[in-house]
Formats: sequence, C-alpha cells, structure tokens
Amino acid sequence: MFGKKILSVCVSSALLLSFAAGGGVIAAETAASQDTLIKKFEFLDKEYDRISLDKAGTPDGIRDGHLSLLIDAGEGTEIKSVTMKGADAQGNEVNRGIWKTWKDSAADTSYLLVAVQDGKTVNSGFVSTLGSFKGVAQLELYASDNNGMKPGDYYFLEIVTDKGTVKSPVTPYAENATSYAPVAIREFSWKDLTSDQTGIAKFGPDGSPDAHFKLKLHFAQKTEVLSVILRGTDKDGKPSGGIWRTNRAGTGWLLGIAQGKTAVTPGFKDDEKEPVGSFRGSADFDLYAGNNGSIKNGEYYVVEVETSYGTVMTSPVKFGDPSSNYVNNAPLGFKTIGLKLDSVQASVDEKNYTLEVAPFKQEGRTMVPIRFIAEALGAKVDWNPKERRVTLTKESTKIELIIDKKEAYVNGVPTPLDSPAIIRKDVTLLPVRFVSENMKMKVFFDEGEIVITDAATQ
Repeated sequence: MFGKKILSVCVSSALLLSFAAGGGVIAAETAASQDTLIKKFEFLDKEYDRISLDKAGTPDGIRDGHLSLLIDAGEGTEIKSVTMKGADAQGNEVNRGIWKTWKDSAADTSYLLVAVQDGKTVNSGFVSTLGSFKGVAQLELYASDNNGMKPGDYYFLEIVTDKGTVKSPVTPYAENATSYAPVAIREFSWKDLTSDQTGIAKFGPDGSPDAHFKLKLHFAQKTEVLSVILRGTDKDGKPSGGIWRTNRAGTGWLLGIAQGKTAVTPGFKDDEKEPVGSFRGSADFDLYAGNNGSIKNGEYYVVEVETSYGTVMTSPVKFGDPSSNYVNNAPLGFKTIGLKLDSVQASVDEKNYTLEVAPFKQEGRTMVPIRFIAEALGAKVDWNPKERRVTLTKESTKIELIIDKKEAYVNGVPTPLDSPAIIRKDVTLLPVRFVSENMKMKVFFDEGEIVITDAATQ
C-alpha cells in the first residue's frame, strides 16, 4: 500500500539523536538572531535523484546530496533564505559550489537548495522566503550534486532570518554504509551478447544485438521502483563506460526491462519522474542494453535500483567471466511498519494489524501509538499509572516520558519535546519525529501514509 508516486523526497533522519546528549553537531548561537538556533546539521547520504540544479521534482541523472537541518524557531521566525557552501574541516570556505534557496540576481550561478518538511516540498525553485516557522522544526535539504560531492568534503549553512543571520558548524560528507530501501538485489548476472530485444529509445528488436543481463530483486513490502540504471565501470566500480536507464533523466540509452514476456519499459517515459512500477516479494527481470560497441567480454557493469525509500546497487560484474556474478543472500536486517493518518489499518513487514487508535495530526505534529511501534521493533514498554510515566527500552537506549509533559529523558538526559505524549482511548501517542530520532528509526511520509523502519545507518 506504500507504492504511491512520491513527487518530492520524503525522507527523514533516523540517526540516534539527543539534543542534550551530544548525538551530533550542536551549533553555538551566532550572529544577531537570538530566537533561531541550529540544533543539528548533518550530511545524511547521497541516495536520491529528485532535483536538478535549478528545479525540484526534476531528476537530472545525478544523485543529490541529502542533509538534515533541525532548528528551534522559538515563538516564531521567518527564514528568508538558506545557503550551503563547501568548507574545509576547520570551517574555512572553499570553492566547491554554492547552493541556495534564493538568489536575487540573474548573474548568480548558484545551484538550487531544496527544503522539505514532513514530506512536503517547501521550495520547488528559488523563492524569496521559506516562510515562518515556530518551535522545533525538522527540514530535509537536497542539493543536486555537481559531481563534486565526495568523501573528505565539508559543508556549512548560512541562514538569513527576519532577526539576523545564523551560521552552522561544518558537517562532513557522508554515505550510508547500508541503504534503508526495503529491497535487496539478490542476483545480477550477465547472460549473452546475442539477444535483440530493444532499441536505443523503444523496446523491440532493431536489428542490432543487445547485452543481456538477469536481475533478481526481493521487496520486503510493496515498493515503488523509480528507476533502474546500468553503468559501465572499472573493476572498482568507478564509472568508465556507457549508461542505460529507464528514464530520460540525464544522458543514456534505454534500459529495456522484461518480466517474463511483458515489457516493463516499452520506452522512455514522457514524464521522467514516472516510476518503473510497484513490486512486492521476489521479482525476476531480464535487462537488455542496446550494444553500441562498448559492451563486450572483459568489461565491468553495475546496476542501480532507485526506490522511493533509497537506492541499492551491486558491485561490478565482469561480462563473460563465469565466476563474476553478483549474488546477495543476506537478510534485509530491518523491519518496516506501515501506518496511515486517520486509519486504524497498519502493517509490520507483510503482516496486517488493526490499531486501537489511528495516527493523527495535532498542531502540525504526527502522533503515533508508541506501544505498537516499539513492540514491533523489539523494544520493551513499561507503564507507571501512578506517575503517568512511560518507559521505552531498546538495547542501550532508555526513554522516559510523563503524559502531557514537554520534556523527556533519554538515557537520563532531559530532552525537550515539541509536543508532549498524550493518551487517547487508553493508548499513549507520541510525535513520530521524537520516536524516530531516539529509537534509531527512519520515517517516510507520502500523502498521509507513513513508513517507519529501524534500518541500519552509517
């Protein structure tokens, strides 16, 4: 039920976070603003291609830098613009590209910086203000890579508000060691160089031989596949050859995909954001790449599968080498919980459940039943009725909350809540942001649907 098309990136951070416990880079107050404080700024990953250099919702063939910004806007603060710049480890600015939410001159060649809040795109292009914010606010930032983002880089923000300018500490470039997409590539292998199933833009024989590959995927839940890309590489996976893809985002020829006798990709989609399709369970595909002469025995290839939750890819496969096939039988290693606003229907992996109380919005916060989520992820939940205290314990994390109090304790450290725990029909509910940040989980929003996962992160 979570295969809807996501038009903007709907991802939230799941790194273990405690504002007071030092679970990340905490900014010192700077500039003239006393009410807007940067609580946390970090580079999360580079798994998505959702924006181009100047427009949101327009893939350009290069995965974007994905960052997280947590602010405390106090009683109310207008954020006029956010600028991201490259830096060295000491925070000195270096010329590595500039990304902005607003530029006031046509001569400004800065790239677009897109902000997303709770799955909704704040700015689809350059805008003169991101609007007013109140209290604690979580923003996801996306910066289309100019092929310059790489390990060893650092970045910082300059935020212009109605009260002054705030500068963040630097954050290092980061890549997830493991994708949190609920899909695994089980097998990627070469087959032959004699098939003729696809042309360079339309599926169907064109009189020229193709390179034929096999791809087996396993989906932990119904998942929307946004694109599949075949790349030529060297033996270490560095791009060095042609590229075949299922959409027109960037250069490349059509990657023809068939499932049995059905053509999954009859041709490039008119809308480059249109997904390949939604899949569940195990799925086998034949991949066909029109051979422009670059595909031959001894060359290396990888395949990337981009979903609405993240991107997974293989290690290089050497065409023509019988010992060089990608096989992955490892379990996904995490659970996924599916919820929907104002609905009691829920799921954990493939099993369906009925909730006592449906998730709902309260003062802009998404409230979710904590016991259902915690127990699904293996956490222990204790309730002290006299103190009205809820205690959640999972591995090394202990969270204590008192109903209607806007403060919690994470491993004994006081931590502010932007919305307190409440009880409805004898069920305790918490803001999903707090749950995700303090129980090592990720949260995805899609038009009222919510996916929560305890997927591993770097």
